[in-house]
Amino acid sequence: MTKKERELRQLLKTKREAAEKAIEEGKNEEARSLMDEAKGIKNQIDLLIEARELDAPDTEERDFVPEKERKPQEDKEEQCEFIATKEYRQAWFKVLTGKEDDLSQEERGMLQKVIKENRQLSAGSDKDGGYTVPEDISREILKSIHEMNTVRNLVTVVPKNTSYGNYTVRKGVAQKLYNTAEKEQIKELKNMEFDQITWNIKKFAGFLPISSELLDDSFLNFTREIIDWLSESALTTENDEIFYGKGDENVEGLLTNDKFKKIDAPDEITIKFLRRVKNSIVQGYRRNAVWVMNTEAFETLANIEDKNGRGILAADPRNEDAFNLFGRPVHVYDEIVTDDETKTTQILFGDIKRCYRMFDRKRFEIKSTDVGADAFLTDQTYFRGIERFDGRIVDPEGVVIVEGLKVAEGEEVTP
Repeated sequence: MTKKERELRQLLKTKREAAEKAIEEGKNEEARSLMDEAKGIKNQIDLLIEARELDAPDTEERDFVPEKERKPQEDKEEQCEFIATKEYRQAWFKVLTGKEDDLSQEERGMLQKVIKENRQLSAGSDKDGGYTVPEDISREILKSIHEMNTVRNLVTVVPKNTSYGNYTVRKGVAQKLYNTAEKEQIKELKNMEFDQITWNIKKFAGFLPISSELLDDSFLNFTREIIDWLSESALTTENDEIFYGKGDENVEGLLTNDKFKKIDAPDEITIKFLRRVKNSIVQGYRRNAVWVMNTEAFETLANIEDKNGRGILAADPRNEDAFNLFGRPVHVYDEIVTDDETKTTQILFGDIKRCYRMFDRKRFEIKSTDVGADAFLTDQTYFRGIERFDGRIVDPEGVVIVEGLKVAEGEEVTP
């Protein structure tokens, strides 16, 4: 979008608001004059959009801007601007509810630009892209995810606008500086290391059939369904992938990697063993460490008492549903599996925020069809939701996994 086009858009908005105000005040002639001016401005915008779409084919003879002189970040910021606008929101709603014929040329231009960028993020066919969800609805989806039991609360989330890249991370914990005399050679702090982590955004997608009646309903009801669907699907996907991702070309899982230290659980879990688990990582990591387990492991630990008959899980006085173990918070995620045959599970302990990064595209995409599969015959519209993220371990020293922990049988579980 050029500077001229931005100025015209702002002027159009000003004229339209002035016309609406004149109508409310009964100044019909003034309102008509303002509306005519607004139409003229909109025609200029449409011509600029049409001219921009007439891209000349690339040839070596034509002048071109060298790659190193281009500023792709400006384009991304520009897209962010109109994704947050009411105009994009309205265009997005039209195209998803089968009202593409009502799109103006300006709205079509916005949507084409968005879907082109999203296709560039797809590793496969260029048909994989969808329409980016408007910014305010994306925020609602992320807010809804955070209100649920999301693994995002355990790890560090790094927003990304590109599909892959390198990320510099600091490993290790801080060491005391040396007492150094004037002109004495300064010693190296050998415990601090920097490493390059390669991340590559993965695409996760699925579809949902929605009845045509809902599409005829209000915008609020439609968006509420989309928010609920995508937030619940994203939560399930993220939790499963970040706990159990297969690594390599996939998301690296917290429980399925071979980088974290592992400790086999004894047949009987004791306070002494759990303290050994806590002390198996260095103190610098323990300051912000957390315990992560499923409900069955939580109940097993809840049955353990100290010599004074008190349970080792201490309730947090600020939150009746929160507990601490050795002063560190306990997080319960039932996505962590208990083996049905052996009745064993895993527990994580460590500073997971420091040791794991979730590289998040931060936006969701949606595309719809009423002709695919049996949508036409059943009078439904299929919505395809797309989310993109990756997960990588950045420091393996700060987390330990307890394996083979035997959980309490059903009848022994504390009520």
